Amino acid sequence: MARPGQSAAEVFTSREVAVAADLTPRNFALLVDQGLAPRPTSDGSGKAGHRTYDSAGLAHAALIGALHLAGFELLVSARLAAAFADDFGASHGRLPSNLNAYIRGELNPHKGLPWGEMPDDLPLDFEQDYWLHYLLRNRSTIYRRGIAIRGDCIIDIADHAFVLTHSQGLEKIKIFSPVSREGLPASPDYRIIGRGPSARIVPIHEEVDSLDFQIDPKSAERMRQLEREYIDGRKNAVAVVQVNLSLAIRNAFDRLQDDREKKAA
Repeated sequence: MARPGQSAAEVFTSREVAVAADLTPRNFALLVDQGLAPRPTSDGSGKAGHRTYDSAGLAHAALIGALHLAGFELLVSARLAAAFADDFGASHGRLPSNLNAYIRGELNPHKGLPWGEMPDDLPLDFEQDYWLHYLLRNRSTIYRRGIAIRGDCIIDIADHAFVLTHSQGLEKIKIFSPVSREGLPASPDYRIIGRGPSARIVPIHEEVDSLDFQIDPKSAERMRQLEREYIDGRKNAVAVVQVNLSLAIRNAFDRLQDDREKKAA
């Protein structure tokens, strides 16, 4: 199916993104001023209130809001969310909402699409979570608001230092390691160094000299040490903060639709 053009419905104002992410307008404006807000669809030259965003930007903001809700400082939340948005964007095109779980598997009792025939009046693009959420919420009976589901992307942050990810309900499936024969219980992703405005987010791959582990045994051994450090850091942490990234995105789309329905009433 050809990719449809972007419609006004899937373009969000700064105010809508802030509402969806459960951020105050002041905090969102601060993120814009600090260069830590999601990438706008417009040229970004205007003030915060005049920028527009797409589904990817809304998901990015949702993660900022979720991390801030979990107790992390706003700028630390924004830097960590930006790292996730960049990496998932490069590898998967977007942050994982897990909305597709409602189309495949046990959540969809129907043989085909859960809303029946494809509506002709909607420019559905499965690369845009907005439309998938809209159809599931408004034209199906299977969508579960505010509920964690199997396959959700879970972020664990141990002692404000080690950041790892795994999938809800898939804990028995080991995660691939490029240097270890045995799989890992979670994917070690980032290290948070410092706090406050000076905090840095360091991806694990930046802590080794080379990713060509077959010809660089020193880097391979260093990566094995890092994996153990992350896994042990989570296991032996005094405090582990857990964030359901996928649910945070779905909740953000629900807040967005609630806001639009309230304004339209």
